[in-house]
Amino acid sequence: MKLTKVAAFAFGCAALMTTACNGDIKSAAKGGKVATAQDTFNYALGYNYGKGLLDQMSQMPLGDKEAIMKKEAIIKGFAEALYGDSTMSEDAMRMSADNFFRTQMDKQKEATAKAFAEIAKKYEADGYKDLGKPTDERMQGYDGPTVWMKVIEEGNGDNIKMTDFAYMDYEGKLAANDTIFDTTKDKEPALLSPMRVIPGFAQALCQLKKGSKASFLIPSDLGYGPRESGKIPANSALVFTVEIKDIFKSDDEARKFMEKLHPELVNPQAPAAK
Repeated sequence: MKLTKVAAFAFGCAALMTTACNGDIKSAAKGGKVATAQDTFNYALGYNYGKGLLDQMSQMPLGDKEAIMKKEAIIKGFAEALYGDSTMSEDAMRMSADNFFRTQMDKQKEATAKAFAEIAKKYEADGYKDLGKPTDERMQGYDGPTVWMKVIEEGNGDNIKMTDFAYMDYEGKLAANDTIFDTTKDKEPALLSPMRVIPGFAQALCQLKKGSKASFLIPSDLGYGPRESGKIPANSALVFTVEIKDIFKSDDEARKFMEKLHPELVNPQAPAAK
């Protein structure tokens, strides 16, 4: 969080300091009066930065936010920053906060790995195979849960390489409840490069050939991790089913293919390919 935001929110919360420190935040808030334009200005500062703080907290990968966040301590810290009367040194605060954050992250990682292990058992029983540690350079030193894959149709030719482009149909769903979050169904297939997708998806793609059809289970550490992404909740294991329609060995090949498929993109007067 930027210092300016902290200071501004502290300004808005300072009037609550006395009552808040006694643990009665809501009463303090309700008891304050907003009577003048200056009051409104200051109230707006406090309200908007309070909302900003909650939004930022919701994006932090800390698990149960309501269980972690203590509003009394937050307001005490903001008020002391405003009045220059800190209970702790900035170094001590930074060290304590960093230690707490790392501890919470470790707990979250352990819980996520345990949950994924249970999911993987079910997929293993259905014929999925463990792909082992990813070879993607982005994941060097990775030692967490791994991708599981089931090949439905083998395909022909060489495997997809990291520098290739694959033209494919796919469906992505949440492993926890089978909710579909993305699909090419009723749309044009997607042209994707392993270099430009999440690591688990890239690893699975590089096991496939033109004509391959497969399904793979991706742990959150090789997916979107501890943050929400669109319709995907934080720490979500994902399941993709893909069918490889074609493979292109260079950006130039992929571009020419798309220009042929969509001549209207090159020449707006040209009719679209049927």
